[in-house]
Amino acid sequence: MAPPTTPSEVAAELMRRHPGVEAHKIEGQTAELTVPAGMIRDVVKSVDELLPHALPESMFGVDLQDDRYQLIYYFWSHDIRVLVQLRVELEGEEPEIDSVCDIFPGLEWHERETHEMFGIGFRGHPDLRPLLLPDELVGKYPLRKSFQPDRRRLAESGLPQPRPRRQEANKE
Repeated sequence: MAPPTTPSEVAAELMRRHPGVEAHKIEGQTAELTVPAGMIRDVVKSVDELLPHALPESMFGVDLQDDRYQLIYYFWSHDIRVLVQLRVELEGEEPEIDSVCDIFPGLEWHERETHEMFGIGFRGHPDLRPLLLPDELVGKYPLRKSFQPDRRRLAESGLPQPRPRRQEANKE
């Protein structure tokens, strides 16, 4: 069997290898798939096998509210010009998923940042220490929708003060 060369072929092969993976949209050069959290390592290994010279473009988290999160991974093959997007849904106050940074080392910092900003754990990650946040924010997850910013120290940052938000629409 010839290796897949189109987004449709890549999606079909991933779904054949991993029952439970679902294709949602195949448009242009992109295949968008949903992956059960427990299958992420196996599916990412298959992406590495199927896409010649695959590169991880990005990985990030999204807070869907009510302790529901989504991780979105992007992998690109310059050789066959296919972009594979994997979406994984997680739930809970302390969601966890297996790390894939040993398969694609370029994702190590993406996982660290996602852990720091959303509180999503990556089992097997070699170093989840904070990358960006000051010590007083460690463990507070500023990209969660439930995060309440503390604006008391904004003046000492040197940044311009935010304009007050309007609570009502303009009335004439």
